[in-house]
Amino acid sequence: MTEFILNQGFGYGIALGLGAAFALLMMATTYTAKKFLGQKQDSERFTTASRSVKQGLISSCVVSSWTWPGTLLTSSQWAYQHGVVGSYWYAAMGSFQVLLFTLVAIEIKKRCPGIHTIAEVARVRFGRGGHLVYLSYCLGTNVIVSCMLLLGGSQGFSFSTGMHIVAACFLLPMGVCVYTLFGGLQATFLSDWTHTVIIYVIILVCLTTVYGTSDLIGSPGKMYDLLTEIAKESPSSAANGSYLTFDNRAMIFTAWNLLMGGASTVFGDPSYSQKAIAASAKDVMFGYITGGLCWQIIPWGLGTCTGLAALALTNNPASYTYPNALTVEEAEKGLPLVYGMAAIFGKSGAAAAVVMIFMSVTSAMSAELISCSSILTYDFYRSYVNPKASGKQLVTASHIFVIAFSIFMGGLAVVFNYIGVTIGWILNFIGIALGPVLGALLGMLFYPKMTKHAMWFGPTMATLTGVACWLGSCYHFYGELNKDNLAGNYPSSIGNFVSVFTSPLYIFLISLIKPQSFDLSTLNDQFEAGDDAEETELERMKVQETDLDQLNKSLIQTRIFLIIHASIFVFILPLSLYGSGYIFSKRFFTAWVVITIIWEYLAAMWIIIWPLYESRVTLRYVIMRLLGKEDHLYYGAGEVKEISTSDQSFATHSVAEAKNEHHVNVITDSDHDM
Repeated sequence: MTEFILNQGFGYGIALGLGAAFALLMMATTYTAKKFLGQKQDSERFTTASRSVKQGLISSCVVSSWTWPGTLLTSSQWAYQHGVVGSYWYAAMGSFQVLLFTLVAIEIKKRCPGIHTIAEVARVRFGRGGHLVYLSYCLGTNVIVSCMLLLGGSQGFSFSTGMHIVAACFLLPMGVCVYTLFGGLQATFLSDWTHTVIIYVIILVCLTTVYGTSDLIGSPGKMYDLLTEIAKESPSSAANGSYLTFDNRAMIFTAWNLLMGGASTVFGDPSYSQKAIAASAKDVMFGYITGGLCWQIIPWGLGTCTGLAALALTNNPASYTYPNALTVEEAEKGLPLVYGMAAIFGKSGAAAAVVMIFMSVTSAMSAELISCSSILTYDFYRSYVNPKASGKQLVTASHIFVIAFSIFMGGLAVVFNYIGVTIGWILNFIGIALGPVLGALLGMLFYPKMTKHAMWFGPTMATLTGVACWLGSCYHFYGELNKDNLAGNYPSSIGNFVSVFTSPLYIFLISLIKPQSFDLSTLNDQFEAGDDAEETELERMKVQETDLDQLNKSLIQTRIFLIIHASIFVFILPLSLYGSGYIFSKRFFTAWVVITIIWEYLAAMWIIIWPLYESRVTLRYVIMRLLGKEDHLYYGAGEVKEISTSDQSFATHSVAEAKNEHHVNVITDSDHDM
C-alpha cells in the first residue's frame, strides 16, 4: 500500500504531544515527591530509587521493559502469518526468559544489594580486564536493545502515518530523555506503570470487542469459521495449512531463536538487574514472577486478537487491504497490528495501535537510558576517570550520559533503518553475538571458582565460535552468505545454540586450569555509596540478616515455579499439540480464547490496582497536602521526621510521640517508599 492509514500530523502529534505531556507529568511527580515527601534527588535515588521499590511497581516495570514495539508488532505478525501458534510461542519463550532472571534478581539481593550496576560485580571479582570484558557485553546489549526499540517504534510510526523515519528516530526518545533527567530511575518506574496501564486498557477493549461485540466477528465461533475459510485460499506455513494448529516446524525454530536471543536481551541487559537492585528484598521474587506472568498474556492476547482479526477479515470490505491480503513486506513491518485494529474500529483503531507503539517504545527506552547512564557513571566515570567523585558529580555525569546516549541511539537507529536492518534480523543475531553474557553472569554470581582468565576469554571465545558456526552453517544450507540467508532459521538456530552453551563450557574449563575460591559472602563489602546518600539508603545497601532466610526460601520457591512453568508452557502444551498434529476444534478454540481473555483481565487488574494499593498511605497523604488539609508528614522507623509545610523545618520524634501526643498519621519507611 502506498497510502498511509493515518496522516503525518497524527504521528508528529503523538511523538511531540504525548512525549511532552509525559515529560511534564513525570517532572511534576518528581517535584511533588521532593516537596511533600522530602525526597531529594541524590546519586542513590537517581540510580537505584533508594532500593525501596515495592512488588507492584516492580511487576509493572518488568512488564514495561519487556513490552517493546517488537512485542506488539511481531506477536501480531506471527499470528497473522502462522495462526494461533505464532503469538503463543512469542509469549511462552519471552516470559520464560524473564521468569528465569528471577533467580539472578534474588541472588543480587542476597549477595550484593549495595551495587549500583551489575557490572560492578565483575570489577570486584575479576579486576579491570574482566570488568572491561563484561562491560562491553552490557553496553553492547544496551545499544542493540535500544536500537530495536527505536527501529520498531520509528518503523511503526513511519509505515502507519508517513512520518519521516529520521524524525521518528530522534523525536521518540526526546521526551523520555527529559523526564529521566529530572526523575532518574524512580521517574522511569512511575512512567512504566502509566504506560503499561494504557497498553492493557487498549488490549482489553480490543479483545472484548473482537470476541464479544463486533458486528464483523463478535464471537470465538465466528472467528473460527473465518480462519477455517481463509486457510482454504491462503494456507499457513503449517503442515496442514491450518491457522488453528501447532503443527508448524518453522515456528519451533523461530521460537528457539527467540529464546536464545533472550539470553542476551534479558541477562545481558543491565536494565533488568537495575530493577532487582531497586527492589526491596522482600518484594523481589513476587515482583519478577508476577511481572513475567502479566507480560506473557500481552503478546498472546494481542496476537490472538489483532493478528487473527486482520487475517480473518481479509475478504471483508472493512479490511484496509481489501480485496488483497497483506504482502510479505507489509506483514514483516508489523502492519497486521495496525490494520487489524483499523478493520475492527476504523481509523480510531489504527490510532490506538500507534499510541500503544509509542507507549511501548518510550517506557522501555527510559529503562535503557537510566541503565546505560548508570553503567557509564559507575563503571566508567567513577571506576577509571574520577574514583573520588562526589554525589553531585555522579548525578551530573549521569545527566550527561543520558543526553549523549539518547542522541547516539537516535543516530544509530537512522543508520540501521537506511541499511535495511529489521527487528527480526537483530533478534536472530543478538543471541549469537551477545548470548555468551549469560554464562558470564551466572558464573560471576553463582560460581566462586570462576577466574579472571575465564571472564577474559570464555565469553569472547564463545562469541567467536558462535559466529563461525553461524556463517559456516549458512553457507552449508544456502550456498551463499547474504543478509537474508544469515537470518534463516537453521543457521540462526545453530549460531545461537553454540554461542549460548559454549560460554559456560569455556568458563568452566578455563577456571580448572588455575582455580580460585572467591568468598561470595564478602562480595557486598566492596561497594560504596555516594557521599550524598541518606542513612536509610546506606542501610539498604547492607545484607540484612532478617532478609536472608526469606531470600533463601524465595530461591527454592522460584526454582519449583520455573520447573512447573517450563513444563507446562514450553514443553507439555505446545509440543503435545505439535506432535499430535491436532487442529483446534471450535470448542477447543473457544476455550483457548476464553482463557486468554480471563488471564488478560487478571493481569491488567494486578498491574493497575496493586501498585496503587501498596502506596495508598502515601497517595492519601499527598492528596491531602495538595488540598491543604494536612500540615505534617511523619516517616521513619523507630524515629520519625516531621516536615512542616510553613518553613520546611525538621524535628525528630518517636513513633509513639507522633501518634499519641501530636495525633497525626505516621507514614513509616515502608509506606513512604514506592
